[in-house]
Amino acid sequence: MADERITPIHDSILPRLDMAEVGYLGDELRQLRELVSRGDTLTISGGSVMAWWGLILSLAHGLKALMAAHFLPLDLPVNLATFVLGYGGALMIVHVGKQRHIFRSWRAQAISTLWTFAGIGIFVFLVGSEWAHVAEPHITMAFLAIVFSLVLAVMATSSRQPWLLCVAAGWILTASAMFVLNSEVPRYVLMASAALLFMVVPGLILMRAEKRAQPKEFQL
Repeated sequence: MADERITPIHDSILPRLDMAEVGYLGDELRQLRELVSRGDTLTISGGSVMAWWGLILSLAHGLKALMAAHFLPLDLPVNLATFVLGYGGALMIVHVGKQRHIFRSWRAQAISTLWTFAGIGIFVFLVGSEWAHVAEPHITMAFLAIVFSLVLAVMATSSRQPWLLCVAAGWILTASAMFVLNSEVPRYVLMASAALLFMVVPGLILMRAEKRAQPKEFQL
């Protein structure tokens, strides 16, 4: 009996790929490997949240500098406005980010949680200081700077962005300067400038990285 060649089932079911399709699949696999190798470390929530908080804090401390220089009334509710606008905007950013799949990874959730608890700790410190009548502006600003440096150091490690360590070091220098300067106006001006330089600018850079790392179908 003549030998019968058995055709593999997959050869009869799956269509053959031409070279163009093979090249297309190769490009798709390469992009997939790049995305996996990044470990979605760039799509972290810290960018947009940090930029927003940096903008709010910069404006708040700029107003406080004008108040300390007696260009504005001293009874302006700057702290309350900072809390409401800061947290309100941050919650909105997180809500929109979840819809755009920015906050789905464990790193994104970890960074978001870190910022949230850092904010809660800062709020407790501010309220407790005022309640106990021991609030000192330069101590408060130094505390904020130290907390921001710790958060940024964690972000630098989790997102594989070592340049954020330099930003964290900038906050440490800012905290140190609060004890060197002997006037409230330059302290507030320094804090406003630090918020722009060490929060808004890095936040915008991370937002661009977030956008590049997102799948195309989730980009606006």
